Amino acid sequence: METNEGVIIPQEAIQDSTAKKRAKRTLRQLPLYRDMANLKYLLVKLYDTTPRRYTKYLDTVLMTISEAKKCVGLGESSRDQQERADYLSMARVLVEDTHDDITILRQLEVISKHSEKKMKSLAKGIIAQCVAWRDYERSEGAKS
Repeated sequence: METNEGVIIPQEAIQDSTAKKRAKRTLRQLPLYRDMANLKYLLVKLYDTTPRRYTKYLDTVLMTISEAKKCVGLGESSRDQQERADYLSMARVLVEDTHDDITILRQLEVISKHSEKKMKSLAKGIIAQCVAWRDYERSEGAKS
């Protein structure tokens, strides 16, 4: 129903929307965790195209991003703000390491510039999300 003042939204729709916003998200629903899963997927896809001699190196890169995902999961489940911030800092450091590994893979001509750009962009977004969430938990990024 529309009036001169705009659209009228039923009160129950507003309450439903508020309830959904307050509902606890699962870990897989967090944008940060989804981005990390996407980066991990891109790394796993490299096994199909990468020469066999780089398999051990790829294993270490994959292990690093897996550990970063675990840190985010542990941070999300933690109720202590400082502990959560510490887990997010660790995840950030691990993703920074993965970012460097992607550079190395490009320099070794294992991946294309396009793949490097795509993975680095995802890694930079993950790092930014980790920093923002960590700073929010420390009340450094939140406006009072």
